[in-house]
Amino acid sequence: MQPNYRIIANKADITKTINGRLLSIEITDEIGIVSDSLTIQLDDRDGMLAVPPRGAELVVYMGYDDNLQDMGRFIVDEIELKGPPQTMIITARASNAMQDEIAAFKAPQTYSWDKKPLGEIIETIAGKYGMSAAVADSYKELMITHLDQTEESDCAFIQRLATDYNASVKIAGGKLLFIAPLSGQFPDGRPMPTVSVNKSISSYHYKITERGKYNQVVAKYYDFGKAQEEQVSVGGGSPTFTLRDMYTTQDLAAYRAKQKLTEIMAGTESLTLDMVGNASLTAESIVNVSGIRSDACGEWIVISAKHTLNSSGFKTTIENVRRAL
Repeated sequence: MQPNYRIIANKADITKTINGRLLSIEITDEIGIVSDSLTIQLDDRDGMLAVPPRGAELVVYMGYDDNLQDMGRFIVDEIELKGPPQTMIITARASNAMQDEIAAFKAPQTYSWDKKPLGEIIETIAGKYGMSAAVADSYKELMITHLDQTEESDCAFIQRLATDYNASVKIAGGKLLFIAPLSGQFPDGRPMPTVSVNKSISSYHYKITERGKYNQVVAKYYDFGKAQEEQVSVGGGSPTFTLRDMYTTQDLAAYRAKQKLTEIMAGTESLTLDMVGNASLTAESIVNVSGIRSDACGEWIVISAKHTLNSSGFKTTIENVRRAL
């Protein structure tokens, strides 16, 4: 099998045009609201390459021979020219329906949300920017009794909601995703397919941090009725871990305390794998690892996938956390 690629620029196939000039393609897919990124490096030794316009749309395929995977649509936002040797570097971000409204998405807004389900809030904000929303079932009906958005962009507000309710938020394919983090599930609760990874691994790095260091978690909230600070605790005994944030309701404080205690008791494991290129691996993919030290085997969830195609071949690097049982 031969590594292969295809690039469409503004609906025109430019693969043959750049075939003799391509130095590397790198695509990074990560969990979070930051757009996935594309970097293309081209040989421009004769200075004859046309500089692509900012805003040009690129569609990239990667894989082997004629079996190519659609890696997504990207909008060019940065061009670099450097030398010697003369090189052109094109950087692009994942394309979304709300590209034209990106400035408004990051502009300060003031609004009060009263007695709204969390899912409805996410859908309302997504609709403002021409996106649809995909909200995990576990969040849809959570009732927000009152929440102020004061001089805060919709982008920052969505991220605040994700932090408060321990969700993962991402924009992809014209959708605003608000899902359970590292769950290995689609927003509707269906499990994502599991990819087996074994003989393709060229190197790995496994790390585990201390687990069960605290037996109790305390979270603070402000009781507006009493006009004073209160707190809730989850677990029992000592030592105690106290969350730094001040929450707006008792329910939210208790929710975050429970999440933190679960995280502490589970410990944190991480695994980085370098392997033969596999274009099907994306953030939130489930991988079943075997063929390396037994401690590092089993099911993991990808938090970052980087695909690189260059003169050395096609390589994929994934960073993973242990899948919760």
